[in-house]
Amino acid sequence: MKSPRKTRPNGYVLHEDPARVIVATGFVKRSDNSKTGRMLQIWILAKAMDPVAAVKSGYDRTICGGCPLRGTNGSGRTCYVNVGQAPLAVYRAWQRGAYPRLEDVTVFAGRTVRFGAYGDPTHLPFELARTIADVSLGWTGYTHQWRRPMFQAWRSLVMASVETTADAKIAEAMGWRTFRVTDDADHHESETLCLSERGVSCEDCLLCSGTSKTAKSIFIPVHGVGKNHYSKAVNR
Repeated sequence: MKSPRKTRPNGYVLHEDPARVIVATGFVKRSDNSKTGRMLQIWILAKAMDPVAAVKSGYDRTICGGCPLRGTNGSGRTCYVNVGQAPLAVYRAWQRGAYPRLEDVTVFAGRTVRFGAYGDPTHLPFELARTIADVSLGWTGYTHQWRRPMFQAWRSLVMASVETTADAKIAEAMGWRTFRVTDDADHHESETLCLSERGVSCEDCLLCSGTSKTAKSIFIPVHGVGKNHYSKAVNR
């Protein structure tokens, strides 16, 4: 009699600390996000409550790395991520024990990776992130922690996430490439338009991989569920 076939998990727990759990998904079922395509997705989630409750209570500060778009601004959501969809589903699956602990990073070999589908990737141990990047075909990632001295090594992996040209110039002077969301058409000579605006997927582009790529910084028009509240969030 044949033994039952072992089901391959769609995700793995990469790291846990008292406040957060970090999960990678997409190993079997690809993301529904057409912009990122077949990239593996890494989620940084608060352990104490689900993502919807975390946003309502302000507890998302434990995972968002100082992002000015997190939470609410009194009028509505400003973050482009709809936390009631994929982040909530991943959180509930983690609660059910659907994701085993990562034992071997070679599961990332031959795949592209999105560091921080939700949450700031600097909550992942840098050496683990570096190892994942090294075995992968390529990656993307963004951080709002770019000003902090303890996170400067992340320049090689991720983009400094900024909202103004002034901050973009400061980050670039510190050695970062930047990714800037903007609600106007203004940009400076060191920036180029995100290729997703021309129909190129992130997995085919992979320019948002920090200083590992010698390319211009990137800007993109504001998008997502919170775009109508963007200006208020940035200027508060």
